[in-house]
Amino acid sequence: MELYFMRHGKAESVAERDEDRALTQEGIFQAEDTAEAFLKREWTLPKKIIVSEYRRAVETAEAVSKKLGVRDVKVVSYKDVTHWPDMRAYVTDEPILFIGHQPSLGEVIEEITGKSVPVKKASLHKIDYDPMKDTGTYIDKIERVKP
Repeated sequence: MELYFMRHGKAESVAERDEDRALTQEGIFQAEDTAEAFLKREWTLPKKIIVSEYRRAVETAEAVSKKLGVRDVKVVSYKDVTHWPDMRAYVTDEPILFIGHQPSLGEVIEEITGKSVPVKKASLHKIDYDPMKDTGTYIDKIERVKP
């Protein structure tokens, strides 16, 4: 089954609380651009999106879900998208997209696949996951395709 992991787009550098940093216009563009590239790849669409409660992640999920037509978007605690044991609780037999933060997404990808990969802003990573073995194979990534 497919699991997808996406880092939020570029966010404001300052806010009263880190959790409240919004996407910049570039960050919105990045999220939309990644979703468009996803559609061009003709990958299996996720059935649901699990997203960190932080504003920049939620705004990324809003842009991506609109482009991909995914209506099942669940906002969860920051912790639930930063540690694989917590994330695994959301895994079903359908493709899922997790949207979160670095460095935790890179750590989760490495924990599942054994592969260390850079996780740039608004990048999306595809994993072929075997729930019986709780391991996966790193398949490919989408990074920002427009300047």
